[in-house]
Amino acid sequence: MNLKIALVVPNKDDAMSEIKKMLTIQEADIYIFPEGFLSEGDLDYAVEISQTFNKFIISGLVLRTESASCQKAVIIDNGKIIGEYQKNILSQAEKAKGRAAGSSIYCIESKYGIIGIPICYEIHFPEVARVMSLENPCCLVNLIGTGMYNDLQYEQWLALARARAIENEVYVFGCSHYNGTIPIAYAIAPDGRVIGESRNSYGCIIVNVDLEKSFEKKYMYLRDRLPDRFVKLSD
Repeated sequence: MNLKIALVVPNKDDAMSEIKKMLTIQEADIYIFPEGFLSEGDLDYAVEISQTFNKFIISGLVLRTESASCQKAVIIDNGKIIGEYQKNILSQAEKAKGRAAGSSIYCIESKYGIIGIPICYEIHFPEVARVMSLENPCCLVNLIGTGMYNDLQYEQWLALARARAIENEVYVFGCSHYNGTIPIAYAIAPDGRVIGESRNSYGCIIVNVDLEKSFEKKYMYLRDRLPDRFVKLSD
C-alpha cells in the first residue's frame, strides 16, 4: 500500500488557521499533527474541514476540565471521528499538573490498516510500542508536544524511534509543534532506516511509503518473544 504521509510541524495554539493551511499546501493520504494540536473547541472545525477536503487526519487533542486535563489522539476520516486513544504514561511534570492518564493501550482500526499512536513520552517505553504491535499495525505514530530542548534529546528521541521500529519491524512516524528549541519530524522504516527527517523547520514534509513492509517481519522478533519470562514487567 503506497501512501503519501504528511508530517506536520505547525505553530502551536492556532489550530483553526494552521489545519486548513497544512491540508491544502501539500497533497497527501494521511496528515499527522502533533500532541495537543487541537483543543476541544477546535475539534468540530477539524471534522468539518476534513469532510470539506476529504482528508484523513491523525492529531493530538487536549481536553481540559476545571480539575484536570488529558492528552488524546484522534483519527478523523472524511468528516468522521473513527477512533480515539488517551495517553497512558505520564511524566512527573504532567502528573504534577494533574493530568489524567488513559486506562489501556490499544490501536485504532482505519481504512489504511490498524494504527498505533504512542503519544509523546510513550515512545520512551518499549512496552507501549510492543503492546500496540501485538495488534499487527501498519504503523506507529508518535505525536510530540514541544520540539526537542537540546541536541542530545534530539539524538535520543530519534534513536528511540528507530529502536521501536526495528524491534517491532514497523514504520514509525513522528512530529512536534514549531515551538520547542528544535522542532522535529521523522519517518523510520521497519528496518530502522531514517527515510524522512526535518529539524527545526516549520511546515510539513512528505514521505512516500509502502505500508505493506510493516507486515513482512523478516526477523520475526514478535514470534520469538517469551511472554512467560517477562512477567516481572507487570510487577
